[in-house]
Amino acid sequence: MVKRSIMPRHLLLFCFIMLFAIMTSGCSSILPAKEEKIDEGIKVLIVAFGSREPIPNMKVSVRDIETDELVTTATSDSEGQVKLPHLKAGRRYLFVPSFNDDLGLVKKTNSVAKIVKVKKDTSYVVLETYYQKENQRIEVPVVLQNPQLPHGCEITAMTAAFNYYGLNLSKMKMAKKYLPTEEIVDKNGKRIGPDPNKAYAGNPADKLTGTYIFAPAITKTAKKVARDYKSNLQVTNLTGASKKKIIETVQQGIPVMMWVTLDLSKPKKKEGWYIKGTDRKPKMYRNLHVVVLTGYEDDKVIVMDPLHGYVSHDTTKFFKSYKEMGSQAISIEK
Repeated sequence: MVKRSIMPRHLLLFCFIMLFAIMTSGCSSILPAKEEKIDEGIKVLIVAFGSREPIPNMKVSVRDIETDELVTTATSDSEGQVKLPHLKAGRRYLFVPSFNDDLGLVKKTNSVAKIVKVKKDTSYVVLETYYQKENQRIEVPVVLQNPQLPHGCEITAMTAAFNYYGLNLSKMKMAKKYLPTEEIVDKNGKRIGPDPNKAYAGNPADKLTGTYIFAPAITKTAKKVARDYKSNLQVTNLTGASKKKIIETVQQGIPVMMWVTLDLSKPKKKEGWYIKGTDRKPKMYRNLHVVVLTGYEDDKVIVMDPLHGYVSHDTTKFFKSYKEMGSQAISIEK
């Protein structure tokens, strides 16, 4: 009886010793859940257009598209990679790369942002931009419509296109002096407003009454600006132009204003107004947007977006949205 009781104790002691040794030498194999937590987040690879060369030591800021709040920032490693935590599935984010100069100041002049909708299975994002030493695109100055012109993408985009040629115009002066506007009024139980091909309906500075204006009216406005400033710039309505024609124009160094939707999704419409002097009552666009096309690289288009600055989009999706919005475009050139 005594001998039988001694053996189990030795075995029990041996088991405790072995378990302790295993836990202290290989915790990761016993507790894999901790590794999964460490690996949480989305990996981002930052590369240069064309060469696909990784860009090291580049800062990436992520903003929530809906709230415009800064979610996180990080800097890429020597291989151009960075991991970004705290991003939620189902949300749309703006990934904004930026360079630091020799003084440590952030420079965004050569960076191109990307809009990404994060899904449950999103684990990797490739962010393409221009390398710091490259200068391949049309350097249209960034002019942002907010906060003064929440519905003023058209006049803001036009201001940016003119400023590319050194005019140094103010978006607010352009909106007040040149943008043709007419109010939408209620008359005999009807909402009556202007034809968007002739005038802007409402006030671009008002979140409640601002709407939009189409290419024919903006073409007329831009020609007047060019005359008033004696710039000798030529304004051409390219509405109906093919993808090939638009890209060739940009590759010649000519910026092109283009009508698309906010997120390149299908156009959304709601109840509109009666066009003044007619019985026509077309639906009103809810997600119309105007950007300046500035480049074409690696089957990506690069635009100066009045809401976000420089952003890249998939070429196929971009031109699909362009067609769905009536293939409206305007070029401004010397």
